[in-house]
Amino acid sequence: MVYLLGMTQHRAHGTSLAVIAPVVVLSALYYSTHGLVDWTIAVELMIGGVIGAMIGARICNLISAGRLRRYFGVFLAVIGIRMLYGAAFAFAGGPEIAGHAFSANTLGGGAAVVGIGLVTGVFSGLFGIGGGLIMVPTLVLLFAFPQKLAQGISLAVIIPVSISGALIHNAHGNVNWGVAFWLALGGILGGLVGAHLAVVEIGEVALKGMFGMLMLVTGMLMFRHKTQTCN
Repeated sequence: MVYLLGMTQHRAHGTSLAVIAPVVVLSALYYSTHGLVDWTIAVELMIGGVIGAMIGARICNLISAGRLRRYFGVFLAVIGIRMLYGAAFAFAGGPEIAGHAFSANTLGGGAAVVGIGLVTGVFSGLFGIGGGLIMVPTLVLLFAFPQKLAQGISLAVIIPVSISGALIHNAHGNVNWGVAFWLALGGILGGLVGAHLAVVEIGEVALKGMFGMLMLVTGMLMFRHKTQTCN
């Protein structure tokens, strides 16, 4: 939306959140049918995520578009490099990450999950990405979740988080609903195809590497893009 449609960074953030919800509903259901969504953890993440998204969306309107873009780019690039390192290590014969590092059924584990949701929600509302690019590496790198399970959980959590963030952005005039409608139509088809590829066709290590490369390339592009005046 920033590069091809000429939107300001803030308008692109708000519109992207409005597009995300219908896409992730169907994608999350596909993951769930393959046992790749832990709904207990997802609900705990939602609790913190919805609150955090509202906070992040408000902060977004206090930061210049150029500075916001650079922060976003650096963040994605750093996490992308870390994801690529983990994938390369596993591909070279290192131990694969598997299993949970904590139990969501304990008081401490539940509080930790809610905290992750809160931080993810803030970044979601701030960067307009629905939280997936932040939640997945957090669950994989910090809490040893398998890549596919982390993606399934993040899809389930993104639904209420994206809605709450979009409502705040809309209140500030940062949602283009006409563009959001057409993007959602294509996104639903693409989301289902992508979910099938991730769940059935692509292995765990390869998927982690692809995810890391996506973050690295996106971060570099966002950092290098010239400053744009906000509406």
